[in-house]
Amino acid sequence: MRMNRGALLAGTLFVLPATLIFTVFVYVPFLSSVYYSFTEWDSIRPPKFIGWANYAYLIEDSKMVQAFRNTLAMAAFGILVQNPLALLLAVLLNRSFRTRAFLRTAFYTPVIVSLVVTSVVWGNILQYDGAFNYVLTQLGLERIVQDWLGTIHTVFPTIILLTQWQALGYCAIIYLAGLQSIPAELYEASTIDGATGFRQFRYITFPLLMPVVTVVIFLTIVGGLKLFELPYVMTNGGPGTASYTITLAIYNSVFKYGTYGYSMAAGIVLMLFIMIVTFVQIQITRRREVEL
Repeated sequence: MRMNRGALLAGTLFVLPATLIFTVFVYVPFLSSVYYSFTEWDSIRPPKFIGWANYAYLIEDSKMVQAFRNTLAMAAFGILVQNPLALLLAVLLNRSFRTRAFLRTAFYTPVIVSLVVTSVVWGNILQYDGAFNYVLTQLGLERIVQDWLGTIHTVFPTIILLTQWQALGYCAIIYLAGLQSIPAELYEASTIDGATGFRQFRYITFPLLMPVVTVVIFLTIVGGLKLFELPYVMTNGGPGTASYTITLAIYNSVFKYGTYGYSMAAGIVLMLFIMIVTFVQIQITRRREVEL
């Protein structure tokens, strides 16, 4: 009994510092944010309790509503387009050919580049007198030339494509790791039974890859819903609110308008929305998982 108590005391002492740090820097700020979300506060004057007014104004704020729509569109595009492309890319890179190692590195390289650097470089390329329009002009496609980041109809699709370009290699590498964990004996046995190509993918690869699909979809949803750097550096949400995102709206509420209470309400709503969406997604995808 003494040994058990001693082990419990030792374990508690080891865990206590991390628990205190986590409490001070996570739980206390979170509970404070919940409180301030019910107040009108500018960080200078004392907070004034206003109840649910901040949350009610979230529905009435046209900028916030547009930011919510844009953010949902980014997350949906990632699920419906990025994930299938990443899986296809992983299947191709899992095959044996001469330049496989080089292509794996090339597709993963955008992941390790800072999003701020990516935003600045692509912002210069896509501006009206940038390299992209110059190439189009040289190819005789002057009618397509436009300000890709300054036009309402093109800015948001452009940013979405850039996010997919940056994240595609990351998702593909995760899928590739999952593909390499599937035993080769299963494919050999299925080949003997006459299953090849798409049938092997449908009945062996995809079912056994579902745990990885669950993780990748989760990362895609969270990444899409909290996207900030690209729209902030490249367009600051413009023109108008065409490329506005929720995280950018929260940032502007704090540092541009000084409405701290309102921004905290928006942040809590975003957190709850991410929790609900990811919970539903995990429950749906886990039902299709197959254990080896």
